Amino acid sequence: MKIYFDMNIYNRIFDDQTQMRIKFESMAIDILFELIEQEKYELMWSFILEYENSRNPFIERKLHINNISYLCKETIKPDDNIRLISRDIVKYSNTKDKDALHLASAVYGNCNYFITCDDKFIKTIEKNRVRLKDIIKNIKLYNPIDFLRKEMDIDVIE
Repeated sequence: MKIYFDMNIYNRIFDDQTQMRIKFESMAIDILFELIEQEKYELMWSFILEYENSRNPFIERKLHINNISYLCKETIKPDDNIRLISRDIVKYSNTKDKDALHLASAVYGNCNYFITCDDKFIKTIEKNRVRLKDIIKNIKLYNPIDFLRKEMDIDVIE
């Protein structure tokens, strides 16, 4: 099963861990990385992740993300089809261009899951799922905690 992490997943450990939600998401992300290391899931990287990380003004974060990217089995390269998928995602959901590019990359890379901490993005896509059905196919979007709870049947939070 292929999995794609939005850039906010890679950066989550650098966020304010005194906030309970952020702390729980960070814990869930740690579990996901363990599952990837155990080869239960295949983590995908993309040109847009590479671009975003290259523009990260925080050297420590940039280096950390570069080090984690070694876990990725494959890199999704730029392709005109990704641009077309992205354009349609924006057209049918009014999503931000950058978010649409990430999702389009995951769709193009035949990922089963798209994991993000951006609840608003997930809600926007799910609200427009019928209109996007032929574009994004059956990819499932999850917050990392919800992924563990729903897909893996792990009780992270009661």
